[in-house]
Amino acid sequence: MTIDRRVMLATMASLAAGFGPFANALPKAVWPTKTVKFIVGAAAGGSASDAATRFFANQIAERSKQPVVVDNRPGADGNLAAEVVARSAPDGHTFLVTGNNTHAANVHLYKSMSFDPEKDFAPVTTYARVPYVLLINGNRLAARTLKDFIAHARANPGKLTYASAAVASRVGVEQLKLTAKFDAVNVAYKSGAQAMTDLLGGHVDFYIADAVNALQQVQAGRAIALGVTVAERLPAAPDLPTIAESGFPDFDFASWLAVWTSAGTPPELVLAASTAINDAMGSPAGKQFLEKQGLLPYPGSPEALRTLQQRETLRWGQAIKAAQMVAN
Repeated sequence: MTIDRRVMLATMASLAAGFGPFANALPKAVWPTKTVKFIVGAAAGGSASDAATRFFANQIAERSKQPVVVDNRPGADGNLAAEVVARSAPDGHTFLVTGNNTHAANVHLYKSMSFDPEKDFAPVTTYARVPYVLLINGNRLAARTLKDFIAHARANPGKLTYASAAVASRVGVEQLKLTAKFDAVNVAYKSGAQAMTDLLGGHVDFYIADAVNALQQVQAGRAIALGVTVAERLPAAPDLPTIAESGFPDFDFASWLAVWTSAGTPPELVLAASTAINDAMGSPAGKQFLEKQGLLPYPGSPEALRTLQQRETLRWGQAIKAAQMVAN
């Protein structure tokens, strides 16, 4: 599954143009004027979205002198957090931080949801792409390269187990299984922290984890990394090869992180929030943070996020169907 590079270029162009005529037509908003809430659809300390949200929340608080609160609402692949924001007042002070799970994938995974990903939200901005790293438990598997891991998996069909804690980690493995032609059994967890704990504890064989958490475990010597899911090596781990260069040249998998607010929020407030988040992540400190966390910069605008959401809803639907993942 490949992120559409045309979408990336359009996003960058839109940002460079100052959001185009949309921005020029809007009055400059005073924002924020009260406490800002960022509702995160993941557990505290257990995901890239939580780490990044806390970074730009602190940046916005410092610059605006207004309180900024990060409220973690994990569960149901981000749907619990999304419902909170969908029902919030459209005053430009409550935001959802999530990604392609609630706003691209879940509509294909859940038979019904309490919100409409398009009608109930106003897109604000993208801010990062999330690469993933294939981790194994070295005490359970002798493989130390992707080639050896695939050979072992093929020789033991259906015997290996893998952890999944979100839509992306599950789809990432399913895409690898389809590409490399092997089978393994999924073990689902409610959070990335739980999935990582069981990998390290030897309860599962492997896990495709976001680079934020994966690299921490690798550097501490608690897990072994076999490859990066995106097409380019990560600045935070330049010696770690990609899955693409390890024998599967077409493999390029990543998710993305973005911000929404409730539908009906005045456009000038949406734009003010979008600008503030992009300024924070585009600052020297923001760029350093992204690189350290293994995230890839993905600045955007409200319009670019809307376009991305529409295209990725189709793309993730195709991936989920190909992986034969059953709707809940």
